[in-house]
Amino acid sequence: MKIRGFLAKLACIWLVLVFFCEFIFYYIVIGQCSWPDDTENGRDSPVKVMLLADTHLLGPYRGHWFDKLRREWQMQRSFQTAVNLFNPDAIFVLGDLFDEGKWVNDQEFQDYVDRFYSIFSIPSTTQLFGIVGNHDIGFHYQAHPKLVKRFQGEFHTTGVSLVTLKNVHFILVNSIAMEGDGCNLCTEAENQLRNISRILKCTRNVGNCKGVPTLASYSKPILLQHYPLYRESDRDCQEHDPIPLELYRERWEVLSQESSDLLGELVDPRIAFSGHSHNYCRLVSRLGITEYTISSFSWRNKNNPNFLLASFTPNTQEVRKCNMPKESTVITMYAIGGMLSVILATLKWTCVNRRHTKIF
Repeated sequence: MKIRGFLAKLACIWLVLVFFCEFIFYYIVIGQCSWPDDTENGRDSPVKVMLLADTHLLGPYRGHWFDKLRREWQMQRSFQTAVNLFNPDAIFVLGDLFDEGKWVNDQEFQDYVDRFYSIFSIPSTTQLFGIVGNHDIGFHYQAHPKLVKRFQGEFHTTGVSLVTLKNVHFILVNSIAMEGDGCNLCTEAENQLRNISRILKCTRNVGNCKGVPTLASYSKPILLQHYPLYRESDRDCQEHDPIPLELYRERWEVLSQESSDLLGELVDPRIAFSGHSHNYCRLVSRLGITEYTISSFSWRNKNNPNFLLASFTPNTQEVRKCNMPKESTVITMYAIGGMLSVILATLKWTCVNRRHTKIF
């Protein structure tokens, strides 16, 4: 009976440890973040936005089932904790929502979408926007019209889109369509980009605006896409994760110089956000635009994932990086808990054998 009582207490210790590591610890770490100061002398109600990237939900072909289960649990807990704590107005996921989107058939893709919306469920007061990445429809040479169409059917964007929230304008760009080679996907996206450019200019009463719709008011837009704007590497980042040694290749790790220049010329963004590299970086690009490249949201790609909280008014922007629990820290806590359990079990077993006094 003494052994049974001890085992019951040991099980309770482990339940408490698991509950702490898999629930409470997320609130402790993510709760240290907060919305940045955001209003322009208190005159404007800001739009509060959460930004994340590269969730890479595993599909049916890659990764062990436990790997998939573990990573999705971690992302769900982090996401739901952040939504509960911060209650954002909008959430943007900057590409590579799925790890195997370019390979799965239609039924597997629908299962993917259902899992995504289950993990990243949101309250009715929040809007969620998914931007396409290369793992969702493939790199440019893989982006079959069928893959593009089915992503667009679920997330309502694969070209270039304009979203306005509280008179703050967001431009959502399909990086894969910025190849500039005259393909149908690229031509359609460039036409959409030029149309949005005309709308922005005509809102400012610039150019020939006959028949061009206008917005309620103009403010410089915010650029959101999967690929970063062109840069040679992360060495010029003012804030960064450990800097990779390799140089970035145009059209693979970053947009080409031509496409980056085109975006800067046509929409003149005040700030830009991207993903794809899986590493955090803040820098002023060669176009003079402050750009944030967001870390991967998945522990499969990072020991220390993070996301951004940003507050925007028509004329101001404030951004804050929010850390998520480090996987190494969680593993350490489990290791310490396991060692303490072994020590207690050994001591208890020794005491029982020697008919010693009760430890607990």
